[in-house]
Amino acid sequence: MSKGLAEGNSFAFTTGAYGNRPTFVLTRERIDDQHEVSLYELAPEDIATARKERFDKAQKSENVTTYDLNDAIVGDQSPSELPGTDNSGPFTWDSWCAIKIATLRGDSFNEVSFLIESTFKEIDLDPQIICTGAPASVSLPEGTGVRLSIAFRTMKPIRRRDKLRAVAKGIDQMSLGECYYWHAKARSPSSPNGTKALRVLLADHL
Repeated sequence: MSKGLAEGNSFAFTTGAYGNRPTFVLTRERIDDQHEVSLYELAPEDIATARKERFDKAQKSENVTTYDLNDAIVGDQSPSELPGTDNSGPFTWDSWCAIKIATLRGDSFNEVSFLIESTFKEIDLDPQIICTGAPASVSLPEGTGVRLSIAFRTMKPIRRRDKLRAVAKGIDQMSLGECYYWHAKARSPSSPNGTKALRVLLADHL
């Protein structure tokens, strides 16, 4: 096992970096008669700004784009008030923002729904909130958000349904430690090919 994977495993089975605070939001909307789902990571504004500066300095093609929390959530609610929160707060959200991971629609949305259903069952959250019905948002704990984050990043540029399905199933079968490992590689400005390597590994997609 690599050093990075070992560190991922040791970190993955503790509480998140911000305790039990939800650190991801998943939002389903209907745009131009097409359903789409967007994943956001929640972070203090100073942390998000520092990450953006690191990416800009490294001249990495991926951008760090931030939004007000209200713009990432359907309805007038804070992340603590959304389905999926474990009520261990209350948490304050002053000076926090949402970092957009990716938006999936069409075949990508259909294939990632398999992974959403699987991960939501593990946290006792009804996947139909996001997979069907009216526009909605849910809060996610760090471990669930990390798993979906690498899926969204990896699936974003893929168009073939068989390869999209292969990515979703491959990530579903990963241990949580493996997910943290790939998540760290995808977020690092010094590791520009982290997501590409996972795409090749799971779907033989360049």
